[in-house]
Amino acid sequence: MGTIEPKKNNFLKGLNICLLFAVVISGFYYLKSIDDLVNKNFELQGLKDRSALLEEDNKSFEIMKSELESYESMRARIDELEMVKVSGINYINAGDDSLAKK
Repeated sequence: MGTIEPKKNNFLKGLNICLLFAVVISGFYYLKSIDDLVNKNFELQGLKDRSALLEEDNKSFEIMKSELESYESMRARIDELEMVKVSGINYINAGDDSLAKK
């Protein structure tokens, strides 16, 4: 019975070493996962900030668009062009020979 005890101790030592490696590898994997999570969180925060800035820009462009499309704004720009109203239109009457045929 004296020989069984050292074999059992060797088995337990090997098992302990395997468990130690498993714990160390799991710890590194856990730390890597946490690091990836933190990096993604920073990236997400940056994207949220950029999204907020783009939303503000979009709102200001919408306001600018509505101001430019307003009747008063168009009327002022038309007055600046100093255009004259068309009173009558004379069309050129072309004969049948001047049109392209199929």
